[in-house]
Amino acid sequence: MRNLARAVLVLFGLLVLAVACIAVSIEGSEPSVPLTEEDVIGTWQGDRGARLEVTADGRARLSDASGWRCFKDGQAGVFTGEGSWIMAQHSDEDPGILVKFTVDGAPATQCSDHFAIHRADTRDGGDVWARWLGTGSKESYRRTPTG
Repeated sequence: MRNLARAVLVLFGLLVLAVACIAVSIEGSEPSVPLTEEDVIGTWQGDRGARLEVTADGRARLSDASGWRCFKDGQAGVFTGEGSWIMAQHSDEDPGILVKFTVDGAPATQCSDHFAIHRADTRDGGDVWARWLGTGSKESYRRTPTG
């Protein structure tokens, strides 16, 4: 009976050690790299045809984005507009930028949304993609290669 108790105790200890190792590896030993303007500036291409241009001088231009509700009637539609951006993070979402647009052809209509940038791995050019948080659009964006 003593051998069985020892075996159970050793197995329990190994299980606790394994769980602790997994928890530490999930948390990561290196702090995450903060998002910078250089991570955001450039052209982002949507998987459904939209295009977002983010410039170093604080301007942004979004064209042919579907699913936006920035119109006076509240209906979702294809959005094209120009505006400005700042670094921002929305609640518990990924960091990104807050963009404020004026709808093309309707100067009195303004729209804003957070463009959240997800970085699965920041080392060695890891997977980076982005999405709008509040528009209802299901489009995913990837930054086009530069230079």
